[in-house]
Amino acid sequence: MKITQVLLTPNAYSRPQKLLRKVTHIVIHWVGNPGSTAMENCNYFESLKEGGTYASAHYIVGLQGEIIQCIPESELAYHAGPANSYSIGIENCHPDQGGKFNSATYVSLVSLCANICRRYGLNPEEALLRHYDITGKICPKYYVEHSIAWKQLKEDVKKVLDILEEDQVLIDAVKALISAGIQLDLKIWGNTKTMKLTYVKQMIERIGKKYDCASYKETIDFLVSKDCIKVREPWDEEKFKAEWCRQVLINVKEKLLK
Repeated sequence: MKITQVLLTPNAYSRPQKLLRKVTHIVIHWVGNPGSTAMENCNYFESLKEGGTYASAHYIVGLQGEIIQCIPESELAYHAGPANSYSIGIENCHPDQGGKFNSATYVSLVSLCANICRRYGLNPEEALLRHYDITGKICPKYYVEHSIAWKQLKEDVKKVLDILEEDQVLIDAVKALISAGIQLDLKIWGNTKTMKLTYVKQMIERIGKKYDCASYKETIDFLVSKDCIKVREPWDEEKFKAEWCRQVLINVKEKLLK
């Protein structure tokens, strides 16, 4: 995802340089000017420095999928009334008056939203808002008139966010164990969010089998001796946590599969 910075000149009407409060939401807009480009809309916001209208957005997504940043995320933009103080505003270009974003615009918007959600720890289902949700304005038009399309957009952001949040270190460790002949399911053990803690004993025993351990307890003894398990008690008590499983899998790869 490429973002081009074309920051507005500081001014009272479109870039007041007021600090943004903690970011809790992302507000989606349509530019309302069919066929206009991202740069044309950026130039419009720049022209407002002469006075008369308060309006701007942090980002504009164009018809070719280009993304222009007009205002730093640390600063407030004038785009959604009372939500200005806690939200990042994204304007989107559209080819016609229907307001539906074309595929290039849509893909870039989804990627941008997922990126912002990841950096601020936001849940797309709760954090993504339409301008309409705040002020009642029919914006973004198509996604106000088609609630199913709006729901799908949020779901698509969540899918991309899940990919961005993948733990590559853990994934690589599980893949290495699988390649070494240890029977593990990457879909279960490659992400702490999907780990099934009821299967932890089985996972440990499968690791132990490779090293000729006959039981769960014997495998724990072995992993402690190899410094793959630092604190033994939770494993003896079978009080499992996903983060501990993650560290064991990584340690087995780094300490035993050399």
